Amino acid sequence: MYSAAMKQFAAYLEDISDETLQEDIEEVINCAGINKTEKTALISARVGQGKYRSDLIDYWERCALTGFSNVRFLIASHIKPWRESENQERLDPFNGLLLLPNLDKVFDLGFITFTETGKIIVSEHLDDAENIGVTRDMSIVLANKHQAYMKFHRDVMFERNV
Repeated sequence: MYSAAMKQFAAYLEDISDETLQEDIEEVINCAGINKTEKTALISARVGQGKYRSDLIDYWERCALTGFSNVRFLIASHIKPWRESENQERLDPFNGLLLLPNLDKVFDLGFITFTETGKIIVSEHLDDAENIGVTRDMSIVLANKHQAYMKFHRDVMFERNV
């Protein structure tokens, strides 16, 4: 039997190319206040490629949480979500974590977050956490520049979508 998180993860895999992504891209294209080069960078960051992903790989070098080092499997994940961010925040590598897909999804959905010291906080609503690789002894190393983004995630995103 699938837990709620596993069901959410399956839905995520189905809608990687969903209308939300298209809406975000169209919003960037239609934004009159930014030039073509910045639009290209923002769109590339939104679809998980380009300079943003490269910057996260340079910074983290591996999964920020597990240490898994094959970056082909890792997702450039925004801490403060794309839709909630200003253009500068969308491209800021300190607004990002490099995560395995299962960890990216539970983080994105607000089932996990992190304290100021990087210790994981696991939602009581995350069933079978260990079966998807989430343990309560996990932690990440956060720089000072990550703190405002992570505070937003704790305050706004954690368990919001649960």
